[in-house]
Amino acid sequence: MEFKINPMAYSGMMFSLPSSIVDENIGLASSVQLKAILYLFRHSALGESVTCAQIAKAIRYDEEDIADAMIFWLEKGLVLKAEDDFSSILSESAAPATHTETAELELSEEKVRPKRVVSDIPVSKPSHEQVAIRLEECAEFRELFAEAQARLGKTIGYDGQSTLIMLHDSYGLPIEVILMLIEYSKNIGKTGYSNLASLGRSWAENDIDTLEAAEAYIEEQTGVDALWNEFRKLTGAKNIFPTTKQRRFFSAWKGSYSFDAEMIYLAYEKSIENTEKMSLPYMERILKNWYEKGIKTPMDVEAEDKKWAEKKNPSKSDKNKSEKDAPSYDLDEFAKKSVHLKYKKKTES
Repeated sequence: MEFKINPMAYSGMMFSLPSSIVDENIGLASSVQLKAILYLFRHSALGESVTCAQIAKAIRYDEEDIADAMIFWLEKGLVLKAEDDFSSILSESAAPATHTETAELELSEEKVRPKRVVSDIPVSKPSHEQVAIRLEECAEFRELFAEAQARLGKTIGYDGQSTLIMLHDSYGLPIEVILMLIEYSKNIGKTGYSNLASLGRSWAENDIDTLEAAEAYIEEQTGVDALWNEFRKLTGAKNIFPTTKQRRFFSAWKGSYSFDAEMIYLAYEKSIENTEKMSLPYMERILKNWYEKGIKTPMDVEAEDKKWAEKKNPSKSDKNKSEKDAPSYDLDEFAKKSVHLKYKKKTES
């Protein structure tokens, strides 16, 4: 059966779409990703910016799924974040105009583990019929789907089934590792299928394809989550778990620099003081500078700040020093009081 467009469809209002959505991404994108990008382009044609909450309400998905969908299109370069949009989910403050995103590269390259490159999931997703055949032929996949549904607490439809199959076939993740990935995603509150695909790709690129490697990764990330939770209590940050960008920075600050939440909070305060917002690249520069100078505690920070203030304003430093060296009493006043007491004692006798 063949199909064509009804000419009458062109009589209503129209909006344009980049051909790359179809030519390059229609096989990669999930249904929620395609619905989200259609909604976004429709309203962009009206000159509007939209939030995750608006998209979620319109296409009837959770905000978490919409945030994952937007990350997919951000990575493809078809979407940009409008100022203050998506802030409830992707709550990251951009650096001021004078600080470029290249600061992120200051997470020293020698400290970043080399990745093996993993290509995108193939353009052609398995069809409904192919998924059904795999389920019929492979008992492991039946067990995977059943266990995944039990862990996620929801029925897994075609989008979920095709994603799990491709995590195995395209990224080479064993069934038991995929189940650990699902459990970890559940624990951090990100169970959208696009998130599972993105995280699965990251695991494949970093050779996290065994139970031992997955356990080590989860243990490391659990430590990052604990560090973020301490920081969140100090700052009042709303998101319970760090976003992808926040996680990358906090992982380096914990693993490479060995800083605790208190030191990160001090860097946060300086970021607020100097940029009026939480800027992760700005905090990175501060913490990297402290690390290189051997500054490890709040007392070290205080000493460094004092040293910097003295260097910046030496005249004030000399004044403070002279005041510090001066006696805590007035010698002239002391002499006057001494004479007065002697005279008073003589007259009384």
